[in-house]
Amino acid sequence: MSNKLCAIAGVGSGMGQAIARAFAGEGYDLALISRNPANMEPYRKQVEDVGQRATLYQADVTDSIKMQAALDQIVNQVGVPEVVVYNVATMTMEKPSELTSQAIIGTLPLNFFGALHTTSAILPAMRRRGSGTLLYTGGGFAIEPSVERTTHSVGKAALRNWVRALHQELAPESIHAATVTITRPIEAGTTYDPDIIAGLYVKLAQQQPSAWNWEIIHKDL
Repeated sequence: MSNKLCAIAGVGSGMGQAIARAFAGEGYDLALISRNPANMEPYRKQVEDVGQRATLYQADVTDSIKMQAALDQIVNQVGVPEVVVYNVATMTMEKPSELTSQAIIGTLPLNFFGALHTTSAILPAMRRRGSGTLLYTGGGFAIEPSVERTTHSVGKAALRNWVRALHQELAPESIHAATVTITRPIEAGTTYDPDIIAGLYVKLAQQQPSAWNWEIIHKDL
């Protein structure tokens, strides 16, 4: 396939949908990964409406074996993605003093482990090619934790620290790892419009190696 390819894990309404549109608008074909591919049909149509190809793949990000199978299928069918985006998270309500190990264990598979599974599944292919971009959706609670949303704060903090270390490890191999840290809930028609924020993912993917950032923090000035 001659077009560039972007694979996205987590393409629902909101941020994931906007990321797919943004990369399609830059000439990328899309590989969309979801537990329920049938729900992805509207997003595939949006990509195809701008003249790009979108293919659906089924996998649960919390299952490393299924994620490996999905990424292998993408590589075999349409090629090694230039860009892979991890855009999956979950949020529960609890205060730090009420936090239990079970609560953390219940949220880390989506907030952090899925990013590990996605990365380990595609990284060997990117290393063989000698290039690639790995992008992750971060959250402001990684910087300023929430008293009411402790598991989300812990999960995003773990993701943010891991991506920073991953960036340092992979940059010498010409592989760019970075996070877009979104400091408030997305809302259409504001400075936190998902289409505005999606442009930051494209910006990271288009950076020259000499100017690579490991993080862009989106916040009101």
